[in-house]
Amino acid sequence: MQPIEQPKSLMEVTTGKIRDAIVSGELSLGSKLSEQRLADMLGISRSPVRDALAALQIEGLVNVSPKRGSFVFTPDMRDVDELCEHRTILEIAAIRMGMDRNYDKLIKSLEESCDAMQRALDKPNPKNYSIADDQFHKFILDASGNRSIIKSYNHTISRAKALRTHLFTIFDENTDRSMGEHIQILEACRNKDSDLATTLIAKHIEHLATAFRIGHSNQPTDTST
Repeated sequence: MQPIEQPKSLMEVTTGKIRDAIVSGELSLGSKLSEQRLADMLGISRSPVRDALAALQIEGLVNVSPKRGSFVFTPDMRDVDELCEHRTILEIAAIRMGMDRNYDKLIKSLEESCDAMQRALDKPNPKNYSIADDQFHKFILDASGNRSIIKSYNHTISRAKALRTHLFTIFDENTDRSMGEHIQILEACRNKDSDLATTLIAKHIEHLATAFRIGHSNQPTDTST
């Protein structure tokens, strides 16, 4: 007999819905989150929304203040630098493992992601590009076959995905350069050059921090109180 899958609780479903809305940019960075408005949008009571926001606070996607309310996270430069360092460590380890353990699966998956990114560029469709970009990096982690690394990555990557969507859709980050970097990583993997692949990944992830720094330095200063 096949094991019975436990249905997700309403709180888990609600958490997933709000998480997806943040990652996709539907709920923008720094925006205020009204429990009642979210409950109305989802057609549920406020209780699971409140629990979901508490769970997303643990993930770092939401900031909850007893006096001011709940807000989508707004990263500062230190947050972004540390997040990129964390991703770099995990992805470098994962791509080496993937090339050793699941080479054919890794190459096929990265090729599919690059094709999807190119189709998104041809439209152009920044959101679809961001989705395909996310899949590219997810496939690197999956190919490692290391459940502990995958779990750590999945637990922390939502902030990076939200940030990437923010850069592609708000600051119009250079997707052509990004596309070229993904192709270079793919080619290094095809050639089984793990040293080059890890160097390229580190530089690629660092560009996220650089783009965030440049984008925010070009924004007008908010002088409101």
